[in-house]
Amino acid sequence: MVNDMQERQNRYWQLLHQPDRLLLLHQASSVEQFVTLMGDWLAWPELTLDQMLAFIHMQRWEDFTPKLALFSQAWLPYRYCSQSKEVYWIPAFNQLSKPFLEDDISDIRLGLLAIFIQPKTLLKSLLTQCDSVPELHPCLMIFHWSRCGSTLVSSSFSKLNDCLVISESMLCSDIMRDDFWSQEVKVKLVDLCLRLQGRFRHGERHLVVKWNAWDLAYWPMLLALYPQSRVLCLIRNPKDILASHQRLAGRHMVEGQGLLSTEWHIQQIETVSTTFSLNKFRISVLQHLAQLTHALLNSNRAILLDYQQVKDFHPTTLSTILGRPLSMDEIECWQDHWCFDAKQQGQVFTPAVSNEPVPLRELQSPSWQQLFMTYNQLLQRLYWDKKHDAR
Repeated sequence: MVNDMQERQNRYWQLLHQPDRLLLLHQASSVEQFVTLMGDWLAWPELTLDQMLAFIHMQRWEDFTPKLALFSQAWLPYRYCSQSKEVYWIPAFNQLSKPFLEDDISDIRLGLLAIFIQPKTLLKSLLTQCDSVPELHPCLMIFHWSRCGSTLVSSSFSKLNDCLVISESMLCSDIMRDDFWSQEVKVKLVDLCLRLQGRFRHGERHLVVKWNAWDLAYWPMLLALYPQSRVLCLIRNPKDILASHQRLAGRHMVEGQGLLSTEWHIQQIETVSTTFSLNKFRISVLQHLAQLTHALLNSNRAILLDYQQVKDFHPTTLSTILGRPLSMDEIECWQDHWCFDAKQQGQVFTPAVSNEPVPLRELQSPSWQQLFMTYNQLLQRLYWDKKHDAR
């Protein structure tokens, strides 16, 4: 029996790097079983729940720098705190399968291991260990304006056994938006976090990354970081996008969220009128995304598709465009998947019709006319018109 508290603490820090033992804790079916397993590892047979909670609470995460090569086999970074510059971790034993990474994270956090043990680390302290984590090169990166079919596309790839999909990582997004970091350091941090989140833990061989809509602002950095990645950008008629956000607004379409780039916010401060209009705000967001898309296309790296194309595609058409041939079983799986709502698992997809059209005065505004002109210009550069080598 180990009586020395220091020895128990040493065992605790060792436990965080023991995937096999952590898996047993993750699989514990009751609090009692969890406490018993912890007591066995800590050589503390009389350990009670209250004692375990007190013991875990007294551990100092401020002094904790994990050995990433081993630690990241069992733990997944999921949240970044810009105030403390810390990263929070959850168990990495669940296979990611939900339409959005945040949905998987929510499920994982309900487990006993995630409830009782919540590692956190200083982000910058991990940089020196970047080379110890397997290097990753996404086979596909997806940019979009939101409500453009990107979830259908990304979730289709998640149905393939050899594909891991990271869908809208808030960890990477929040780091990219933090102007505290220099561009040089930010690139390294994003690469490290994507390596950690996208680490192949369940036999995958290909990584697909769908970025948040507002991450389109960082396309130059991401394309430079992953020069071999195929790039897909999805757009849609702005009127339909606005109608969708009127039913249920996305985060970037709610004023005050601060999700868009610093440059865009500065521009808004300089040009916005004293009278706030939510529709005008959303139109300006879409115009910003449209301008970014123009710049992205000029890189000659991106395939541009409109929602109407994606909606009407046969799965094999899309897979061919993206360079991922499908087997007969995979084609059947995709066909079944495309019959259902990509964001509401198990529900048959039914196109929604807006009961709240965009006000006529907004549709006649100069900002709307500019947005629609930009959108029509982009339609001339769709994949079927351009027919460039998608690489």
